Amino acid sequence: MGDKFDIKYSLLPPKLQMQLWVLALDANTSNVNLAYSPGAFKTSLDYEYGGNLKATLGIRRYSLSLGVNPANGDTNLRLGMVYRGFDFSATSDISKRSVGLGITYGRKLLLFPDELGTVFNSANGGLLSMAGDISAAPNNPLAWYKLHSNDVGAVTKAIGLGRQIADQGKSSDRYGFGLRLNYNPQSRLTVYWGMAVYF
Repeated sequence: MGDKFDIKYSLLPPKLQMQLWVLALDANTSNVNLAYSPGAFKTSLDYEYGGNLKATLGIRRYSLSLGVNPANGDTNLRLGMVYRGFDFSATSDISKRSVGLGITYGRKLLLFPDELGTVFNSANGGLLSMAGDISAAPNNPLAWYKLHSNDVGAVTKAIGLGRQIADQGKSSDRYGFGLRLNYNPQSRLTVYWGMAVYF
């Protein structure tokens, strides 16, 4: 049974990992993930503290994920397929009526500069808003959290993006390119493409 059961503890930062046959639990200071993987079929349930609750299904190279933010009702849907180094994706933010189509090859590219700016500027505004109203939190924490749920979501998204940037160095791919089309009622259709080479 020693080859099928594995528990790992790491204390900086606090983290718990457990794997039991086809069931795995991964928890740290920002999220908890429960995964079930019998053979080629994979499914997981992930919750980011103060953020999204996400369910994911995957069969070989295909994946489907649905994320919901319980605080503000934001709902995101993503379809994905990986084939010979190409990563195809289709995303939709149902609550904001936006859709996106994308393709990448090799190392995944980060968000483009204006998108990065939008994410981090939103997080900065959310953090300042929460800090400015922090004195009201002890009186009614639930009401305070509900009032600032969008701010919490913006900060959580920026933290996730920061983690993605940190993980870029772990990829063995030396280059990558990407093309993405986004549509939303405010900016209409936007097209992004990029290429990166790492030395």
